[in-house]
Amino acid sequence: MIAEHFRGKARRRGAEGGRFQERRPATGNPGSSAARNDRASKEAGLWLNSHDNPSIGTMKRKRFTAVFLLGAALAAVTTVSRAEVGDFQAETSDGRKMAGSVVALDSDGLTLRTADGPVSIPTEELMVLSPLESKPAPDEDPAVWVDLVDGSELLAAQWTLDGDTSRVVLRDGRAIEVPRRALESIRFRAAPDAIIEQWSKIVETKHDGDVVVLRKDDHLDFLRGVVRGATDESVDFEMDGDVLAAKRDRLFGVIFLQPAGRDLPEAMGRISDASGSEWSVQSVSLPGELEWTTPAGVKVSQSLAAIGHIDFSAGKVVYLADLEPQSVQWQPFFPMDEELASRREFFRPRRNRGLESESLELGGVRYTRGLAMHSRSEIVYRMPDGMTRLTATAGIDDRVRPHGNVLLIIRGDEKTLFEGTLAGGDAPVELDLDVSGVRRLSILCDFGEGMDIADHLNLCNLRAMK
Repeated sequence: MIAEHFRGKARRRGAEGGRFQERRPATGNPGSSAARNDRASKEAGLWLNSHDNPSIGTMKRKRFTAVFLLGAALAAVTTVSRAEVGDFQAETSDGRKMAGSVVALDSDGLTLRTADGPVSIPTEELMVLSPLESKPAPDEDPAVWVDLVDGSELLAAQWTLDGDTSRVVLRDGRAIEVPRRALESIRFRAAPDAIIEQWSKIVETKHDGDVVVLRKDDHLDFLRGVVRGATDESVDFEMDGDVLAAKRDRLFGVIFLQPAGRDLPEAMGRISDASGSEWSVQSVSLPGELEWTTPAGVKVSQSLAAIGHIDFSAGKVVYLADLEPQSVQWQPFFPMDEELASRREFFRPRRNRGLESESLELGGVRYTRGLAMHSRSEIVYRMPDGMTRLTATAGIDDRVRPHGNVLLIIRGDEKTLFEGTLAGGDAPVELDLDVSGVRRLSILCDFGEGMDIADHLNLCNLRAMK
């Protein structure tokens, strides 16, 4: 029986476990900056008083005073410089980029202190805020993957559950409380893509109870019941009236029952922190540290210096590769009496990859988002409401350059928005088109001057924006 995977005796609800005490910083640390300064002051006083010659003492006191004042001046200059350094870069919906130190940030907007003075950007115009110097995430796998119902993905060192409150210790050591109702799933193991795909399907399945998941060789199995609690060693799982202490080293993960008809507030953005966690954000403020609340009600605070980036583009940007087109057509240069299905498959447009490779490469840059098309292909989309701009970097894929020559025509409601020849010997073209009011958008990659030889067109970061 699957239940034999659980080790330990059955025990009734109410067992103690998973309680932690907060660590508090020790006081009177001899290595603290205050202690070092105190020792330095005493040593300086002893050094001054140890010389009997008054003239030498006077000279050395003057030298000490001068050095001290010079050091203080340099420290003041350093402090001012750091306050004025452009630590972050903001990108707006109209393509502007500006760097500066963050003065204020909340749900209404951002204020940067730039070299030209303070600049305020309303949230509806703000796309991305990111540090100028990126901070790499830790290389090692987390001990626990914690996914919340609002789409937040936490990479953690520890997770426990006591009643209706779980405690999550993130990889940087910060501990946060997460209400049970905010939890979607907890995964305890890294695994190959095939196993992760099975896990995702189990998570997406509607269950009539909590679920514990076990891995057996190359497949996952699960049991339904009620999760009563969790410690570092086990998960208390009630099944058929008994509470079993399921050893965590035998479990792949836990999935929590989600109530029907639950609506969450809309997210205004997404925060990536330096530990690799991704947070869906409903509100944000900067009273000192950066503070935010997720749509599931989880409250988090963190130093702004530990933020990877903040993406405010939710609802403002749509990547066309993520949309289902209304129609896709391909026409060969040399048609056959009966077209082969294999040829249609080979020349069909690709989403978020190249025609013959895993990525789109253009101008020496590798892109992960966009469309790859071969002549003669046409894709038609129904545009989402409220979009005003269509942008992309367009050109012939680097892998076939300098060959390739296509005619790109983009129409909005039968009005031509762009028409131009893109050749393998030309530099990529930056497209920025007005699509205000457009309902039907068609993109045609037509034959150019070289029949259809090497006509590998890339439309990188093809996106519509409000």
